[in-house]
Amino acid sequence: MKVVYKPGNAYEEINCFDFREYEHGIVLHDEEGYNIGYVPHEILSHIEPHEGEMVDFEDGQPPEPGYDDE
Repeated sequence: MKVVYKPGNAYEEINCFDFREYEHGIVLHDEEGYNIGYVPHEILSHIEPHEGEMVDFEDGQPPEPGYDDE
């Protein structure tokens, strides 16, 4: 997958195999499971799947995100 973030005035990208989300950001992993980067939530723009990583949803749309403050 491709992680897109904006640390300053320009967007940057990191390709990774997997990621784990934590309270303050996400840690990126390669195919062997090694940490290859960290992106804080404040500068994270979005995550794009590569071809073949797309998930088909039953109704065609991903589920609505849940919120913890309910």
